[in-house]
Amino acid sequence: MTYLNCMADMWLFESLEEREKGEIRKLFRRSEYLKDEYLFIEGEPANSVFIVTKGRVKLIKTSEYGKEIVLGYLTANQLFGEEVLFDDSLRTFGAVAEEDSRLCSCYKSDFEGFLTQNSQLSLKVIKTLGDKIRRITEQLADVAIYDTRSSLCRTLARLATEHGQETLDGMKLNFRLTHDDLGALVGASRVMVTNVMKSLKLAGIVKVDFDHKLVVSKWFLSEPLSKETLPIKGHTASCDCFQRTQ
Repeated sequence: MTYLNCMADMWLFESLEEREKGEIRKLFRRSEYLKDEYLFIEGEPANSVFIVTKGRVKLIKTSEYGKEIVLGYLTANQLFGEEVLFDDSLRTFGAVAEEDSRLCSCYKSDFEGFLTQNSQLSLKVIKTLGDKIRRITEQLADVAIYDTRSSLCRTLARLATEHGQETLDGMKLNFRLTHDDLGALVGASRVMVTNVMKSLKLAGIVKVDFDHKLVVSKWFLSEPLSKETLPIKGHTASCDCFQRTQ
């Protein structure tokens, strides 16, 4: 998962001088979304890339039977929507604000000019999309291959790695998740998740902190099943795009 302080720090622009980055900052749009407001829906034309600067965004997909499938959550400093860099594609998933959120966006037409002027950018696009495909493949494999307990363990480990804050007991998620939320992430019922969570708490794998946020234990995260490199998170206060008036 890519964490950025500002859209201008995106890998697409890393070869530019600071003066040039200052120029492209003028292209960015700043938007605020209320809780439950859609950023975009599945099936509509993809025309912009987003970075979350405040709040939380849920990525969703609807099955052919109308069931909502949760692909994941994004929080501050996370970039998404890179698939817009290809042809005139449609959104393959929807995005909705889980809470009042602020985002910075850049439109496809603005990207195209930079892509045509720097061939190295194309290679970086391929790498980023390759990483995204790997993560989605892992999540789909969790649902299709592993039982509910294993799938939930792997999902909690991934969430703790991507969205956790280190505490004495382990990695604490920076947002709350209900059993319904967890069930949507692993494709299981709320009752099944509740039963599995009881066993995970007894095993010392997870605990619920005083503010009702999950904490995944350090010893569990050190196991090969869930070991990943922790991302380095930035500080949204440094985003120059939001220092300017709209």
